[in-house]
Amino acid sequence: MFKHTLSFIVHTTVLAIVAVVIAFITPGQENASCAFAAIIVGASFAGFATLLMSKAIDRAAALADAVSVELNKLRRIHHLARAFSRAEKQIPWFDLVREAIESYLHAFEVIPFKQYDDTNEMFRRITQQLYGFDTIASEKGKLLFAELMTISGQATEARQRIHAMRVQRMGTWNAGVLLTLGGAVIMLTTVGFADSLGGRLAAALIALAVLVVVEAVFIADGQRRIDGKYYTKQYVDNIERMGFWPEEKM
Repeated sequence: MFKHTLSFIVHTTVLAIVAVVIAFITPGQENASCAFAAIIVGASFAGFATLLMSKAIDRAAALADAVSVELNKLRRIHHLARAFSRAEKQIPWFDLVREAIESYLHAFEVIPFKQYDDTNEMFRRITQQLYGFDTIASEKGKLLFAELMTISGQATEARQRIHAMRVQRMGTWNAGVLLTLGGAVIMLTTVGFADSLGGRLAAALIALAVLVVVEAVFIADGQRRIDGKYYTKQYVDNIERMGFWPEEKM
């Protein structure tokens, strides 16, 4: 918490300095036309920034949901595979499934979430173990195996969504429009306000607001949290949530 607070203070201070410099090196002309244009462009900037922020938040929420689904389905695979192996008296097969799941989750202890695609092969080991079972003797086994196939497919779909959400960004065109509108607001404001201390400070505050909004949109769009330990920890913690029986511990 302290680290994030300090980072926020430092970023805001730097942006404030930049805003003051911009406002005070630009001679104000107290131009009513520029001031009016600043309002119009500012409204467009605010609306566009809100749209981009909303999309970024939606992607972040979709990513969080997909991660939750994958981890939940892995737990379901483990429980169903255990029940299936006991019904079919195929404990060695279940041991292979369990080991594949544990190996996949343990991989995140050394592979951060930002390198998620590096775990593709380890996830395939899980599905390959499931798909490699051919002969089913009991009716209960058939029902459990059918459910296993459904859950496995859902886990795979969740991984595909995670991949899509991780690589999606607002794009160069949207970024360019955002920066252009923001720059226009700052320019029109600094020119339109009076060349006085009060006018310069007002222009600096508006420039600071624009810079903060632009940075916030880029941070949200980049989903900076995926580069940290947030999701990585969820995968590692999921090992304990699997509900392994004592004799199943590796």
